[in-house]
Amino acid sequence: MPSKLSYRISFALIFILSVGLLAGCAAPVQTTPTSEPSPSQETVPTDSAVPTPTAEPASIWLIASPIVDEGLQTEFSSWLAAQAEQDGYRFVEAEEFRASDVPDDLRAVVFLAPMDGIGDLAANLPDTQFIVLTPEDLPPAENLNVIRTSASQAAFLAGYLATLNAPDFRSGALFVDGTDTGSQRQESFLNGGRYFCGRCSPVFAPIVAFPQVGLVPPGSDVSGWQAAFDALNQNRIEMLYLPAEGLQPEFLSFLLDKNIGILSDSPPPSGFESIWVATITANPLSALQSIWPDILAGNGGQTIQAEVELTHINPANLSTGRAQMAEKIIPDLSSGLIVPFNIP
Repeated sequence: MPSKLSYRISFALIFILSVGLLAGCAAPVQTTPTSEPSPSQETVPTDSAVPTPTAEPASIWLIASPIVDEGLQTEFSSWLAAQAEQDGYRFVEAEEFRASDVPDDLRAVVFLAPMDGIGDLAANLPDTQFIVLTPEDLPPAENLNVIRTSASQAAFLAGYLATLNAPDFRSGALFVDGTDTGSQRQESFLNGGRYFCGRCSPVFAPIVAFPQVGLVPPGSDVSGWQAAFDALNQNRIEMLYLPAEGLQPEFLSFLLDKNIGILSDSPPPSGFESIWVATITANPLSALQSIWPDILAGNGGQTIQAEVELTHINPANLSTGRAQMAEKIIPDLSSGLIVPFNIP
């Protein structure tokens, strides 16, 4: 018979085993540890990005009033627009200068005709370079540049070339009467012919001193130009210089029938190339191109003479040798060694 002690031991072992079995059968309880988010996982509120405004490029302006020759305006507009794009500027073209429209950074403005009060305007905008095409001198200023254009120089060269090229010296010109410019061009044309040959006397009758000049009333239509030419042609004209006002198609057709060689300060209208000799005019764009780097660098206060040049030469009516003879006096005209109103 088991003793009381062994009974107690057996009971204790059974109890321990029962507790162990119960603990092993119970489902484990899993707990998810709470962890603090890592700094890299934190969501940091950000302000919406504000775009930085793009600064407007500096401007280049061209002012071409309605009185400006269309060909001259087109020539300057094309070159300045291309130059502005190349150099990173904004190009603006207008008929007049409005101070209220001036941007903060107006680098340069080109005037194809003089404007009243240009000196005061330049003084009020000292950081802007002004370039003005004009036959007159302007008050000096560090930001005011003058490209001088001389119709008198062109007329002088025309008189020289017409007399040089005309058979028996028989050269002439028609100018509009009653204007200071017309009077100056008239004198310059006559002096140009005299510079070539002094008293240019032909061999054949009618014998008069060439060149000859005729005047046309202001605002004349084709009949007025024809009447002026008929009076001039009593001396048998072979070469005729016409300003742009005289290049009227009906009048040119009249001259075409008479086979009169034409020189002018404008290009030949279509259909009249056969009687064209050459165009003689100043080249202010070339003058602007020569000072443009200084303009952009802010170095102003310059005055430059726009040289005259021969263009639209018809080799059938003007030989290379005679054209070169005329071109040789251009540097002396530009430098002032030859003054159109005084024959050296």
